[in-house]
Amino acid sequence: MSQGPTLELAGSPLFDHVPERLTVAERINLSHERAKAIGLSYALTIDDVLQPSKKFWDMYMDYIVTLDGGAVALFSIQLNLMAGTLAPFAQKRPELRPLLEDVLAFRVSAQFMLTELGHGLDAANLETTATLNDDGTFDLHTPNPNAAKYMPPTLPFGGVPRVAIVIARLVHRGAFKGLRPFLVTLNDGKEMSQGITARELPTRTGSKAIGHALTYFDHVTLPAEALLGPIEHPAVHPRDFFLRTLWRVGIGSLSLAAMVAPGLKMAAYIGATYSLRRTVESGARRGERVPIISFRTQQLPILHALAQGFVLEAFFWRATAWLADAVPVEEKIYLRNAICTIVKATMIGHWRRTGITIVDRCGAQGMFDHNQLFPMETELRGVAIAEGDVLALCLRLAPELLLGRYSVYPSQDTNSRLAIHEEKLSEELKGILKVASARGGHRGDLANQLLLPRSLPYVEAIGHRMAWEAARDAGVPAELLRLYEAGVVGADLASYVEFGLTTRRAHAEEEAAAVSAVYARLGEFLEMTGAKPYARAACVSQEAWDAYVETLPVYGGSASYDWRTGTSSPKARL
Repeated sequence: MSQGPTLELAGSPLFDHVPERLTVAERINLSHERAKAIGLSYALTIDDVLQPSKKFWDMYMDYIVTLDGGAVALFSIQLNLMAGTLAPFAQKRPELRPLLEDVLAFRVSAQFMLTELGHGLDAANLETTATLNDDGTFDLHTPNPNAAKYMPPTLPFGGVPRVAIVIARLVHRGAFKGLRPFLVTLNDGKEMSQGITARELPTRTGSKAIGHALTYFDHVTLPAEALLGPIEHPAVHPRDFFLRTLWRVGIGSLSLAAMVAPGLKMAAYIGATYSLRRTVESGARRGERVPIISFRTQQLPILHALAQGFVLEAFFWRATAWLADAVPVEEKIYLRNAICTIVKATMIGHWRRTGITIVDRCGAQGMFDHNQLFPMETELRGVAIAEGDVLALCLRLAPELLLGRYSVYPSQDTNSRLAIHEEKLSEELKGILKVASARGGHRGDLANQLLLPRSLPYVEAIGHRMAWEAARDAGVPAELLRLYEAGVVGADLASYVEFGLTTRRAHAEEEAAAVSAVYARLGEFLEMTGAKPYARAACVSQEAWDAYVETLPVYGGSASYDWRTGTSSPKARL
């Protein structure tokens, strides 16, 4: 896991706990400052963004992402969606290069505006229009309230101009010419541009404030140069052209979901260090106190998270290598999107089963921002939806794989339990698909009832197999690998039993042995995470807790109240 160039930054005052007394505007500005600091620490070049390079991917493996999900969202929009989309055009249009360099240097704040209030998963049907005028300019307009751009943080905060790539319907003389990207100046950092209105949305529950908004365009005139790409109707199929335009969204699915790997390691580190120092009276010997991690119920989520963190890091790096092979984009866009979807489904699934459980196991301490755990949960809920809702992505991917429209990387060990499980699930779903095809097709009622609900578990099964193989090849310690395997078997135990790959008793014994083996090396594995310098949680040590308590408001006084007399005043008698 990468500490990279942010080690000193993580311990700086900029990343101290955010006081609740700050206004929303101050919190938004703080998120922008943090995003800029992280981005400048990595100093990405145009080539880093285009490839993407290892340095680009390292940002998302950096433990700094566990400290502020809002900052991660902002630098990801800036350096992936905006810079990544703009870079190929800047290669052919030198006049765009200064803007791209400003984006990379955070001299401007960048946004990417695709989804609308009425069009999220069906963004191909968005309604914002960019009408070509006779003089070559464009008229950008929001035709109705449902066409408002939804979520991108477009508010005039951050103190620098804000420029966006806006996806709109290109219209010429009443004819629709396809969905195209346009460069639009949203504001100057202090007020909105003429004809552009933003309505501030509430901060997402439990998340850092970044200024989500509803944004409307009222016949905004754009220069001819605002259009990215040719004005002619593309020769390829409109869906293919749309996917190529949005190719960085797939990269975003992978990179944002990658936060789960350092997130699980950090959750395991915080959960373990807290559980080692938190003691209760032993039930076996009166008067003796034992750390709560001595209980198997405390060990299970923490050690599973530890194993999953190491395995998913290896999976992430294998996936980035696959993406590098899947070039050029135009020829392998479906394979790239499939890889990103599989990684995202696998990562998010593990967090939902394990990461959030550690929050519970830390009791009341787990619920507060200053202990890092619950903020990671709320931010990762947003990640599950951002750059494509994970369930919806799987609903699209699974039928396409089952129909054989394309394939992903096959198993390296077809005799492994995870590979056999994946294959048998595939056979089962292909059987359902065959029957469904005869009764209304793969989008008919039968497919809706029996195939779609199984799409996410099927994609996860592929990811579990891929992750296990990647970790084995990367040399992840055998104890962690065995615990990871026991965990994914337990996630779909009924299928593994049905397919004759284990029994409930055998799995319980296998998991117990794997947990014990990892617990025996817990200190060593926690040290291997490298998470300690980034663990700003107050609960990890007595010193950290004492320092945190000193920052809390203190209330005192000399009030007097006698509960024996109560608060009732004497009643008047007639």
